[in-house]
Amino acid sequence: MDVEHRPNIFRDYDFAALNDPEYKEDAVREDLISPILKGMGYGPSGDHKIVRSRRLKHPFISIGSQRKKLELVPDYLLEVFGKAAWVLDAKSPSKDLDNSKHLEQAYSYAIHPEIRVPYFSLCNGQRFVLYHVSKPKLILDFNLIETAACWENLLYLLAPQNVCNYDHSLKKDFGLHLKRLGFDTFDSLVFPLLPIMSIGRISEDLFSFSAGVKPDENETYVATFDFDLKCFQQFCGKIPDKAFEILSQPLTDAMAQLRFVDAIYRVTVDCKVGNELEENEDEIFLPLRVSRLLELTKPA
Repeated sequence: MDVEHRPNIFRDYDFAALNDPEYKEDAVREDLISPILKGMGYGPSGDHKIVRSRRLKHPFISIGSQRKKLELVPDYLLEVFGKAAWVLDAKSPSKDLDNSKHLEQAYSYAIHPEIRVPYFSLCNGQRFVLYHVSKPKLILDFNLIETAACWENLLYLLAPQNVCNYDHSLKKDFGLHLKRLGFDTFDSLVFPLLPIMSIGRISEDLFSFSAGVKPDENETYVATFDFDLKCFQQFCGKIPDKAFEILSQPLTDAMAQLRFVDAIYRVTVDCKVGNELEENEDEIFLPLRVSRLLELTKPA
C-alpha cells in the first residue's frame, strides 16, 4: 500500500485532547477505537461483527487447585463469520498499557474456554498494543498519531480477511501462560503425575524435563520444569540405574540428554513460575522451577 493511499482517519482529530484530565475511557472508545474498527471493516452486525462487553457465563480461570475470578470484561470482542477472532480493551489516556494487571486481565479473557482467540490488544488513545497468546513479546505497538503509517501492518494482522489465518502449530508455553494469568505470585503450584520421557542436564546443578500440560479439556501447553541436583537425587532407584548413572556424571562441553525408551515415568512436582525467559533456536519459553518432587511413579 503506497503511503499516499493509506487512510488518515485521524486527520482532523486533535490529539492534544488526550491531555485533558476529563478525557476518559468512553471518549477513547468513541473518538479513536470506533473509527479504527470501522476502517478495518468491522461493524455492529454482519459477518465482521463488533461485540461489546460480552460477559462470561463462568468468569473463572482454574490452574490445578487454584482458581481466579476474572474482573475484566473487555470492551470489544471481534467476530468473523460468527467466530471469535480477537479482543480489544480500552483504557483512559492516563493508564499505562504495560501495567501487568491490565495485560493479565486481557490475556485471561482471550484464553478463556468461552472465547479462545489468538490475539489480545489494548488501546488508551495514546498507544495501540497487540499480543499473541503464544508469544511473550509485543507483535504490534504504535502511537495512534502514527496510525496512517501503521495501517498496513494493522490490516495484515487484524483485518477480518486475515485475522483467522494464524499459525495453529505454535507451541503454547505453560510458564508464560501462568505468568500472564498472574500465577507467578504463587510460591507453590502442584502438578500431579506429569509424564517424563526424557531428562536433560544443563549444568552441574541444573536439570530439566518437558511435559504436556492440559489445564482444561480443550487446550494443551508445553511446560519446562527445571530442578537442582538435590531434586535429581530423588530419581535414584526410580529410573533405570544406568540412566541415573549417566546423568550423574560430570558434564563435558555439551548438555546431557537422556530419553527413556523402556517406559513413561510419572512425577508429581511442587514448583513455582521462574523469573527469566529462555530462548533456543525454536522458541522462547519460561521454565517452572521445581522445589521438590512429591511422588515419582516407576512403571510396573
